[in-house]
Amino acid sequence: MQQCFSLLLLPLILILSSCSVITVHQDFDQTYNFQGLRTYSWLDKNRTVSSDTRINNDLVKDRMIKAIEDSLEAKGYTKVDKAQASFLVVWHGSIDSKLQMDTIDHYYRPYGYGARDIYDPFIRNKTTRTVVSEYDLGTLLIDILDPTEQKLIWRGTGQGVVHGNQEPAKITKNINNAVQQILSQFPPPVTQ
Repeated sequence: MQQCFSLLLLPLILILSSCSVITVHQDFDQTYNFQGLRTYSWLDKNRTVSSDTRINNDLVKDRMIKAIEDSLEAKGYTKVDKAQASFLVVWHGSIDSKLQMDTIDHYYRPYGYGARDIYDPFIRNKTTRTVVSEYDLGTLLIDILDPTEQKLIWRGTGQGVVHGNQEPAKITKNINNAVQQILSQFPPPVTQ
């Protein structure tokens, strides 16, 4: 499912900026009864969420925790002590550098586009250019675990191009937006 929204996580730069298309997926245990889930707690709020300092810092962690809690509350879930929780929540983030190569072919016949023919007298007008650009791909994972076994039962994933140097209010808005889009898939639909 592709959505046009931001996952901007500045220092967390999991910024899937408002002009960027991000991809959101879910995976879950098809045998698990998600209908009985009512309460949640954090597996460990203070854990290291990434080795990347752009992600693993108090500003980003606090924004993420608030966004996830607000989104779960809006869905009707209640935060409780870990011992009373019907599910546990944890999140992870990463930023990976990627290369993109785009080849642009500017081959035109004198009166518009034409078929390629190596014997074509206009082949001298053919211009091909390859542009290589580097970009950062941000990934945000939100995991839901069974509290008894601490086993993964649901995972929501959002991925998109990362952009930096945003104002704090914009970062917060984009984090909230991204989390809402990912958690919009939770709980998964009941299958017959």
